[in-house]
Amino acid sequence: VFGGMDRPCDHEFVASTVFTTPEIGTVGYSEEDAAVKYGDISVYKSKFRPMAHSFPKSEMYTLMKIIVDSNTDKVVGCHIATDGAGEMIQGVAIAVKMGATKADFDRTIGVHPTSAEELVTMRSP
Repeated sequence: VFGGMDRPCDHEFVASTVFTTPEIGTVGYSEEDAAVKYGDISVYKSKFRPMAHSFPKSEMYTLMKIIVDSNTDKVVGCHIATDGAGEMIQGVAIAVKMGATKADFDRTIGVHPTSAEELVTMRSP
């Protein structure tokens, strides 16, 4: 494509974002599709009000979901609904495409205080 070099395009784990309010970012499989493809899955979910929305008493919440293949511990899906979800999901997409495991996410120290830190602090499915 670029530089005259052909390379195959792998369409698995392509991130996408819907630029609404709040933004919705997604990469990988939904719960339903992951269950069909991988069988045993674990789903980590979080719903919270980000600090930036707590002070002005906004009712905006953040929703996050990480889907994990329980047999390999690989993260096979991530879905985020919040301000800036498009920016967050791009970084997650790199990790998912590289085969990151839930343990890899758990070993990562989050940036505090950010909504994105929730991605590395969800411990119970």
